[in-house]
Amino acid sequence: MQTHQVSCWTQKFQRSLATGETRARGMPGHIWTEDEIEQLRDLLAQGLSASEMKIGLRTPAAIQNKAARLDFVGDGIPRKRWTAATEKLLKRLIREGRSAAEISADPELLAGYSRNAIQKKLGRLKLIDGGRSRRARDAVRFGSVELERFHTFLLAHASRCTPEQIALLWNRDNTPVISRRRVVYHLQKLGIKRTWAEVMRMPYSKAKQRQVSAKAARASQRRWEGYRERQEAELRELARQQRRLARSRDRSLGERICRDCRRRWPASEPFFVVYEKRTTAGVRRRYLGRICRLCRNTRRRESKHRRRKGPAAS
Repeated sequence: MQTHQVSCWTQKFQRSLATGETRARGMPGHIWTEDEIEQLRDLLAQGLSASEMKIGLRTPAAIQNKAARLDFVGDGIPRKRWTAATEKLLKRLIREGRSAAEISADPELLAGYSRNAIQKKLGRLKLIDGGRSRRARDAVRFGSVELERFHTFLLAHASRCTPEQIALLWNRDNTPVISRRRVVYHLQKLGIKRTWAEVMRMPYSKAKQRQVSAKAARASQRRWEGYRERQEAELRELARQQRRLARSRDRSLGERICRDCRRRWPASEPFFVVYEKRTTAGVRRRYLGRICRLCRNTRRRESKHRRRKGPAAS
């Protein structure tokens, strides 16, 4: 037996022919009236969600779809649509370093868009840090009881502890875990935030400064040691090049032994320091030092270290 094939276009046409009875029951295809649209606007202004609204026989899905088609957001006021030109302008403003708050506050930049609308659009255009937004959404908020307890904790420690120290003390025995920035925010909100100079005079800051200073000194010492090693390697390579050049030309290369390290170097700069002295007769005389440049620098460092340490070091 041959089956009857119905085209997809025929099926769509048949579904679109809704009967008057179906329309009267409020089924799909029932046109929204002006009264229903005004009722939808009023309910949105009250902050109700689609599932909480009652508009005739409209389902929550129908209510939500209608609100979206009419650009009704929250208060029932139609919002301005984004165009290709406004999106291009928004991208240019972001490249110039403008924030969503700055753009929304200046009506001459991008009029008709709220700060929230701009932030949402930036998220859809992938122009903001998604990780930062995710952390903000996942942040644990203080409840009323927890906030009061946290403010009491701040009042007890703000006078003698730095914001970082307060955060460490709170996280040791309390939840949720907070950061130094969050402590600073609530200190400012309570009006008890210490000045930068007062915070730096606290014992915790001084101890941290000493720790950072020691770490920086060790890092500086490692850098100088690396520099001296490279300098010595460069001098050795330069000495080898001069010796090879002298041998290739069958010439003798004048050399001198350092009085400190007993190493043999070419008798010239930069291996040794050349001094100049004026005699009693007024004649200038140049002579070569007996200590190589590397050992001379070592002597200067040791002398400087002894002067810094004082008589106790000797």
